[in-house]
Amino acid sequence: MPVDDLQVAIKAAIKASEIILETFGNPQGIEYKSRVDVVTATDKKCEEEIVRILRSETPDYGIIAEEGTNFPGEKVWIVDPLDGTTNFSHSYPFCGPSIGLCKGDEVLAGALADPFRDELYFASKGNGSFMNDLYNKGEPKRLEVSKVHELYKSLFSSGFPHDKESQMFKNMIERFIRLEYESHSIRKTGSAALSLAYVASGRIESYVASGQHSWDMAAGIVLVEEAGGKITDFEGLPYTMKTREWLITNEAIHNQMVELLKIQ
Repeated sequence: MPVDDLQVAIKAAIKASEIILETFGNPQGIEYKSRVDVVTATDKKCEEEIVRILRSETPDYGIIAEEGTNFPGEKVWIVDPLDGTTNFSHSYPFCGPSIGLCKGDEVLAGALADPFRDELYFASKGNGSFMNDLYNKGEPKRLEVSKVHELYKSLFSSGFPHDKESQMFKNMIERFIRLEYESHSIRKTGSAALSLAYVASGRIESYVASGQHSWDMAAGIVLVEEAGGKITDFEGLPYTMKTREWLITNEAIHNQMVELLKIQ
């Protein structure tokens, strides 16, 4: 019997969520990979368990995970075992696992979770985007992006590069000020995956991020696309898994956002 890739991703997301909940409030083994980029023992434990499940259920697939796992394959799992580690390390409850399945630059399926809100998000190509309780026991709710088309009524989320001395960071500061001025308001949540889930569910209109990697984005990409959203780079061009400047919106405001993000 063929393996259901989406169910594998969901299984792995639930297991990682359990670990996050068990260890929350007492982060161990905090290491600084750079001035602002941290990793904890929980990141490593989540990655270990996710990889164990993925290798067991889909041994022919590759895996690329944030904390170093790398197996080649035609289809590749892109994993952030704990997206929002900085939040987690400060006992700030906005973080969770993100697991996407890619073939080239196409995201085929994905699951991510917010353990603290008892929310599981999942989607697969051509089959819609959904949210349920963490253990996926209730009736899944089909997700749809918001229909807001005025920027001044729009709520945004943002993500910044880790390197605060980079030109990319300085450009994002300029854009952040402009976004704050033109929008209803803007947030800096600390979790790319959950920000994409919030676009997909219509809670916010856009996520604007600079410096994010494929493991931050993969699962959320298919969520947003299947919920009717649009994803490009800042210039409005198609994304790839190597894109580092991401514009994720509902369809209605996308062109306005491309214009707004241009550096003067």
